[in-house]
Amino acid sequence: MLRSSTSTLTVDKLPAEIWIMVFKHLCSPQAICECSKVCRRWHVLASDDSIWGALLRYACVDNATETYKIKERLADSTDSSQFCKNKAVYASWHRRYCGFTDSYTRMRKAALKLEGWASENCPPLIQSLAPGLGWMEEETMPVRELLGVISDSPAMRDFIILYHMHDGQRRRQQFLPYGLFGSYECYGEFCSLSWLSSRMLQVISMGNIRLLVFAWCHTSSNYLGVVIDCPEAHRNHILHHVVQLQARSYRFVDKGLFGEFFAGYVDELTSGCHDVHENIISMFPNRGPHSSTSISRGIRTTVSAMFCTDETPQFRVYRYEVSFELLDPELLGYSSVQLKSRRWLMRYSNDEYAHSGGAGVVGEFPIISVEEPYFRYCSRLQDEENSMIIAFEGEITMVPGTLDQPQGPEFTLRIPYVELPIPLEII
Repeated sequence: MLRSSTSTLTVDKLPAEIWIMVFKHLCSPQAICECSKVCRRWHVLASDDSIWGALLRYACVDNATETYKIKERLADSTDSSQFCKNKAVYASWHRRYCGFTDSYTRMRKAALKLEGWASENCPPLIQSLAPGLGWMEEETMPVRELLGVISDSPAMRDFIILYHMHDGQRRRQQFLPYGLFGSYECYGEFCSLSWLSSRMLQVISMGNIRLLVFAWCHTSSNYLGVVIDCPEAHRNHILHHVVQLQARSYRFVDKGLFGEFFAGYVDELTSGCHDVHENIISMFPNRGPHSSTSISRGIRTTVSAMFCTDETPQFRVYRYEVSFELLDPELLGYSSVQLKSRRWLMRYSNDEYAHSGGAGVVGEFPIISVEEPYFRYCSRLQDEENSMIIAFEGEITMVPGTLDQPQGPEFTLRIPYVELPIPLEII
């Protein structure tokens, strides 16, 4: 009981407002229903509209849609409005998505976060997102058609629900550069991973592996897919996981279960982990595994690497991106610097090292200045014949001013050690 200097307040005499506040924090309809069985007063309090409104918000339920569907079903009633309270809306939603409610909440949170971020950071991407598929009980049932391709297993329900909310990206020409899962350009090749609509989903077989491809680049062989069948020895490891897989070698990068992959990727976008240039998302993250960042002389240097699925199966091939950003001209001491040369040190799996380098980068000698403070480029590296590359580091030589008119002594920007995302293999 609660005590004060003037009175004693027993629990059963707590104001209704406090109990309602407590019920709101339960965030579980089962817990609230159990509380309603305790006594008559709790039964009345547990039906309070604000409690169920809080549950609707917590579950990210589209209140307007569910209310409309209730009124649609009760159209013959003389007064259907009294049946559209929050508790009835919640019950309607729970019945409609029975078995999928956890996935609905998880994917709707991710979809709303993506929509909000894309509206502000890359409008063409939000414009490219297609309307979602219909659900089970509607006249047109494309989700059921989708279930004809994949099983209604708990691990795939996040996938099904996301397509219910957005049917991938529109495949119109103006949207092709704005792949949801990122883009890069390297030596003239432009890769952009677009989220495929349900009509374009393909199940491809690679030996004993069956893969449902849901993201694909129309100019390269890069894609993302969900493993929907695989040998028994691998089922506990990659079944229903998202993978980037090289078709000819069966090398792949495991990205986890679809719901975890998608929600995690949206979190990366909204936290600024991927750069956005001219409404195009960089496929390379600027932090996290397989990347490194250093700041020297007022310039931030970032490098990240990824395994390529569109290259020769004979060797493992990687793309890497390097970016330079002038953060502090005063610390730099010059209004501009020009890149002169690069030098790389590669580490191999047999603990051997090799050097490489040359003048400029990808045939360019970029100038970084107060007016143009940012430059990035993409290149590639691969294994040697008898040894697998596992990491690299390096340094970039800069000249203050320009190469033609230097204004001071050369200096180097160090690129810290970067571990490569070594793919797994299915033998």
